[in-house]
Amino acid sequence: MSTPEYPAPLASIGHRLGGKAVDFALSLVTLNIGWLIWSFVVWGNGQTPGKQLLKMRVYDKTTGKPVKWGHMAIREFGLQTTLFLIILVAYWALYSFATFRTYGFEEITDPGIDVSWLFVNFIRVISIGLLSLFIVDLFWIFRRGKKNRLTDVILKTDVLNESPNPR
Repeated sequence: MSTPEYPAPLASIGHRLGGKAVDFALSLVTLNIGWLIWSFVVWGNGQTPGKQLLKMRVYDKTTGKPVKWGHMAIREFGLQTTLFLIILVAYWALYSFATFRTYGFEEITDPGIDVSWLFVNFIRVISIGLLSLFIVDLFWIFRRGKKNRLTDVILKTDVLNESPNPR
């Protein structure tokens, strides 16, 4: 598949990381509520609040046009949630297997057993899953100068720098 002709250059890695930092800061400052409301408005333009402030836009590689609202919703939440759930299930299965091998079925099903380890390990699984997802997606952008996150590769998108003087 050939790369479509875009009206602007691809955003640099630094520009993209800056947009992610702006989104993160805005979500903290607005307790996610303001960021989410703003996102719902600008997703239709292929942007997040951070991308809008830094003049970036997400384009569909197959059409060469800005992505629509639904594509952005999947890009911002749906794909990350799916990948996180895959990591969560895989880690939970491995951990459960290791626990079963160590303690045996009888001890796990004993009504007198302290099950607080279930809660602690559930939190551990969520934390490791989120951290793994964040690290993989963050470092994917640095592979061979492609300037794409894992999310971009899977959803076939590019992020363009539409500022008047792109660097």
